[in-house]
Amino acid sequence: MEPKTRRWILISGALATTAVVGVAGALLWSGSRTVVVVDEPAKPAETPSQVATSFLTRAISGPASAAVFTDAPAAATTALEASKAGMGTSAYQAAVKTSEPPPADATTAELTAAVTWTMPSAALLKYDVKIPMIRADGAWKVHWTPALIHPQLTEGSSLTYRKALADGALLGRDGKPLVQGTIPDGLYKTITSTAGDVKGTDGWEVGITAGGAFTPLDGKKAEGGEKITVTIDPARQAAAQAAVDALPQGAAIVAIEASTSEILAVAQNKALSGTNPFIGRYAPGSTLKIVTAAAAMNAGLVQSGTAVPCPAKATIGTRTITNAGFGHDSVPFHTAFALSCNTTFGDLGAKLDANALPAMAKRFGLGADWNIPGAETNTGKVPPATGDQQVENSFGQGNVVASPFGMALVAATVASGKTPAPTLMRGKPSEPNDVAAAPPAAVLQPLRAMMREVVTAGTAKQLAGIPGLAGKTGTAEAGGGTEHGWFVGYQNNVAFAVFVEDAGSSASALNATAAFLR
Repeated sequence: MEPKTRRWILISGALATTAVVGVAGALLWSGSRTVVVVDEPAKPAETPSQVATSFLTRAISGPASAAVFTDAPAAATTALEASKAGMGTSAYQAAVKTSEPPPADATTAELTAAVTWTMPSAALLKYDVKIPMIRADGAWKVHWTPALIHPQLTEGSSLTYRKALADGALLGRDGKPLVQGTIPDGLYKTITSTAGDVKGTDGWEVGITAGGAFTPLDGKKAEGGEKITVTIDPARQAAAQAAVDALPQGAAIVAIEASTSEILAVAQNKALSGTNPFIGRYAPGSTLKIVTAAAAMNAGLVQSGTAVPCPAKATIGTRTITNAGFGHDSVPFHTAFALSCNTTFGDLGAKLDANALPAMAKRFGLGADWNIPGAETNTGKVPPATGDQQVENSFGQGNVVASPFGMALVAATVASGKTPAPTLMRGKPSEPNDVAAAPPAAVLQPLRAMMREVVTAGTAKQLAGIPGLAGKTGTAEAGGGTEHGWFVGYQNNVAFAVFVEDAGSSASALNATAAFLR
């Protein structure tokens, strides 16, 4: 006989004459109320497969609604929510495999379900799970265990999908991603153009997260990617930029790490238009006396302590040369250098071989050429000369030109004692095209002392309070009655060149140097 369910119907009124059709029933009187007792067929109990299917269809889309089909709703909800969050936008599908129904009197059963995750990468993760079932009070429930989500899950763990990020990046010297605006825009564009796509292609991985540990189940590794460090030092770049921005005239600073030839800073202000510190070509003025002094000492014309004439005015060849309002009958060569005596250097220049000055300049990196990834550069040019041209070239006038970058290389060579190999992007070395060996130590050692004297007792003595600073000032006629100002030098391992356009003297360059270093 079909099982019945008893239903009670309360009917108000003095007399119940209601007929119940199609069901077995009875009328019970209670005063003025009548209760109809109706026996109906009971709803059939859900099978284990039906309960399991109800659980699976809601497991990820609605964890709380799925959990009510288990014997531990709270624990199930927590675990299902964790894996839902861990798998992100991955799509979940699960279906109970065909199974025989358990015997009518069974209280336990075990089903198998096929699970498929379609992940954001479009890859599929497929596996089977066992679904234990228990019957209590006549109803089937899913017996909760984390393995219902994945066979390897345990209490407190969850499934996780994540990208396997390609770690290629363009980095600053501080190891942080290079951000536009931290270096000049033009330089940023050339660097990024040279580097290309360094990021690589992201991969993916899916696995089990437990605490802070991740155990991969499947995935695809990231491909490609390259980490490239740009050698610009953010702090020095900011200091250099602030120093040139404080000047009304066009100005530039280039700084180089002497020991490695890595470029630390390249700054110019808005007033310096139409060029940049890497390629701008200007008369270097007396800063070229670094090269002339080295050439003269290398040729045996003088040594650091040799007495040399330094008249206020001298005619050399057909050129009349003057100093900046001073003169001496005789001074040691190192003093003539510190005071920047044009007449002394004009005289020495006239005695040098026609190729001596350009050959020595190239040994300092001036007139040399490199293909530097990330930057187009031009160090300058010191052409062979004789006679009057050689005289003027010897103190940085005539047809000699240099860029701030080229003069920074000169200072770096003095400081390091080796041929520079300028670098802007680590791992992408520059390619030398026309580079010579560094000057001999017998020349560089006295030259360092002479450049230090420029600061302690010479034309840059206003910077004497900066420890370890050595350098050479320069004022260069630029035509039209204007003069550019220079200071080229180094402090410890940082070599630099400071250039100020139409400055009238080297004073502005010295002020910018102080601001940069301090």
